[in-house]
Amino acid sequence: MKYVVARPINGITINTELEFLLDDNGKVRMFDSEDQARSFLTAAGVDLEELRHMRFMESCGICCKCGSPLFKSLLPEYTFQCFTCDEDFYQFEQDI
Repeated sequence: MKYVVARPINGITINTELEFLLDDNGKVRMFDSEDQARSFLTAAGVDLEELRHMRFMESCGICCKCGSPLFKSLLPEYTFQCFTCDEDFYQFEQDI
């Protein structure tokens, strides 16, 4: 399992769209556990109130295109999203 962290854009809680925590290369940062993600954020100075508004997303499969973790898509018409491929997929595209 892998985890990613998202929050409302610019940390403004009325925003319904999410932005993801990125690594130094501009790619979505992945963690091995939710606890690891929370510890990273706390060490980086994120306060508990801001942490409360963040969303911790657990992987739900493996991308058949590149082998990276899949996550539930934020787009309602798709089932999965792969941050490595930077694509959203329908369920049938990932069924083997």
